[in-house]
Amino acid sequence: MKRVIAVVAVAICLLIGGAGFAVSKLGEQFEDQFGDVALSAPLTGGVYYTQIDNDCVTRDDADSDMPYRYELTAYAEDGSQTTTVFHTSRELRDGAYLRFDAAFLRGMISWEEVQADDLPDTVRTQLQ
Repeated sequence: MKRVIAVVAVAICLLIGGAGFAVSKLGEQFEDQFGDVALSAPLTGGVYYTQIDNDCVTRDDADSDMPYRYELTAYAEDGSQTTTVFHTSRELRDGAYLRFDAAFLRGMISWEEVQADDLPDTVRTQLQ
């Protein structure tokens, strides 16, 4: 009986460890696809800002509609830092400021170019 309990306990530990490893790998793939913002954004969505740096763009011809992949540092309105990953159909204007909405698990859902004067003070000091 003790041997059966030991075998069951080891099996449970292996299952839990394997599930933890799988979740960890899934989280890494998710973060690579959408950036930290997809995991840190509020469920109901939040506003973030970033500045385009075309040194941070890579071209991925696997997606012919959106071949440009950006991975940039972004800031919430309170100045907290995160990263965002998004794809575009063309290279964006280098140095342009973007205001974007992001939601939990969805990442960036919409964006628009804004002027430096439109940035919150806490974000402006981080980006300039």
